[in-house]
Amino acid sequence: MPADDSDLFGTYTADPVIDSEKFLIANREHNEVFNDNGFVVRARATNGEDVHLWMFIYQQKGPEVIVDGNITQTLLVSAKFGDGEEKVVQDRPYVNKGQNIDDYLPYGSLQVTEAPDETTWENGGRVFINKPPNWYVKGTHAGVTVDLHFKQRGKAFYHCGKFEDLTTDEKGIAGYIVHAYVTGTIEFAGKKLEIAEGHGIHERIIMYGVIPPRIDYMGGRGSHWMHGWGKGFSWYILNKAQSQSATMMINLDNKTYGVHGEAATIEEIGHWLDPKTNQINPCKWRVQGKVEAGTFVAIVTGYGRAYYNWVRRGGVLLVHQWVCDSKATFRRNDGTVIEEDQVASCEYMRTLYNQPRNNLVPDAVRNADVIKTISK
Repeated sequence: MPADDSDLFGTYTADPVIDSEKFLIANREHNEVFNDNGFVVRARATNGEDVHLWMFIYQQKGPEVIVDGNITQTLLVSAKFGDGEEKVVQDRPYVNKGQNIDDYLPYGSLQVTEAPDETTWENGGRVFINKPPNWYVKGTHAGVTVDLHFKQRGKAFYHCGKFEDLTTDEKGIAGYIVHAYVTGTIEFAGKKLEIAEGHGIHERIIMYGVIPPRIDYMGGRGSHWMHGWGKGFSWYILNKAQSQSATMMINLDNKTYGVHGEAATIEEIGHWLDPKTNQINPCKWRVQGKVEAGTFVAIVTGYGRAYYNWVRRGGVLLVHQWVCDSKATFRRNDGTVIEEDQVASCEYMRTLYNQPRNNLVPDAVRNADVIKTISK
């Protein structure tokens, strides 16, 4: 797999196909594997609660993850945060289970069933039924029971490359995100939320052979994975602060536009001292982009958050997920303008601790010590 930013910051768009939803790791299971299938819901439930729901299944293997395993993660923030100017950053309770090492399920626990027109992934009680342009998420994990339908909105954005380009060589990467309209139900803590006009994301990524260390490329100000949705258009941006790289997708007027480099930017313009972690983290951003159809700007404000750690070889990453709103504007080349109050979400990832490396100790010796420690 190449080491340059094109691995993660491509701009190819196309409809997703059933073959990309398959397991795909057969004949590619080398020393390192990251196999990712997941869904995000951002909605206002019919009872007025703002909902951010993260449901992912990961198959991961290799030195970077320390312990091989299959992960099912559920993260849920759901509350009434107020209206308009009453919305401020709030420390609300949330559900999160899956990323602690003690949450890992055994490597091999993932069950994938493939048929000509659908592929089902099942792990830890969560079930994904993949039938593009429709997807269904069901089951119970972490006390959260769902019955949700995701319907494709716009093309898939293959920022990690095309699945048809994968081979059985020693290394490879492919993956996309696609926006969706979401309907269905979410049950937890004795209550049932109805989602009538929700928005969401489906992500599908596979990497094998070489998995880049996250603690290295998420250093500095880290990385944002941010989305916004309105009636007129939706958008997505991924950035990496260390290399000042970014890629952006915009769904507008029944077309999907992709752009990267200096034409897509994200700037932190507000911060919050988290009372639980005592960490100062961004909670407000200015996002800008220029695509073939015109120019885009959004002011994104987060007001509810959840957080957790990724433990990786040689360090720890701190991950925040934000419930956000967006005031977004798209100015077409013909001068017409769309201005919207949108719902938005943000995953903010950065290296919290990078263990100093003793250059006097060869990597081979250090690796052997790690293996001995884990096996005790």
